Parts: sequence; C-alpha cells; structure tokens
Amino acid sequence: MGNVGWLRDSRLLAALTVAYVVALGVVVTGPWGWELNRLTVDLYDRFRYDWPIAPHWVGPEHYGWLLNVVLFVPLGALAVVLTRAAWWWVVAAAALTSGLIELAQWEWLARVGDWHDVVANTLGALIGAVGVSLLRRRGSPPAGRPARPRRR
Repeated sequence: MGNVGWLRDSRLLAALTVAYVVALGVVVTGPWGWELNRLTVDLYDRFRYDWPIAPHWVGPEHYGWLLNVVLFVPLGALAVVLTRAAWWWVVAAAALTSGLIELAQWEWLARVGDWHDVVANTLGALIGAVGVSLLRRRGSPPAGRPARPRRR
C-alpha cells in the first residue's frame, strides 16, 4: 500500500467519514457553549501555568480559535480523498459549509455564530486538503512516466 495506501482503503475511509460527520454534527449543533468555553480556559491554564510553553500574549480565545482550525482539518482531508476534487474547491466548499453552520448557530441554535470561526474552519480545511493533496502527489509517479513496480 505504500505511504498513502490508507487513502485507498474504502472501508477505513467510510468509517472515518461516518465518525467525523457524526462528531462534527454533535459538536456544532449541541448546546456545548459553556463546556467549550471551559475547555479553552483549561487549555490556557495548562499551557500558561502547568506547562508554561505558551507565549504571554496567548489568551483563552486563541485556544478556541485553534480548536476551530483543528475541527475542520479532517473535513478538508476527507473531502479531497473522497471527491478527488482539487484542494481549492474543497476549501471553498468548506468555507461555505462553515458559513452555513455559523448562520444556523446564530439563527436557530443556542450558540453564537461568528465570522472568526468561519476563517478558522476554512484554515483547517485548507490544511487538511493541501496536506492530503501533497501526500497523494508524493505517492504518485511523476506525470508522463509510468510507475515502476516496487521490489520486495
């Protein structure tokens, strides 16, 4: 299977996709505002005081932003793998998806929709989509040359 063989395992991709979509749905629609707030403060305390590795200017809101980035990395990666679309199409679709999620949170859910979250989510999708695209490119033969069989 090589370096990127896991990208071709349809059962694994199906399981990862289902798990991610369910988790994303739970995270973005649930009444988790207080819990997510507490998580960002806990991360701040941990990296500021327990393991003092964070710069002094980093506050709890930065951890919330980072969590929004991380939330959409799998979306970008899985969308490139499953649709075989160009990374930039996936990022555009992720930005639209994030915008719709934030609109729904603001309009109908007991959550606060924020355009900063759209930016963070889009960045996460960009990281996932470009990362998988680079892995694929690295694992495929150069254009115009047939792949050589690997020696065992």
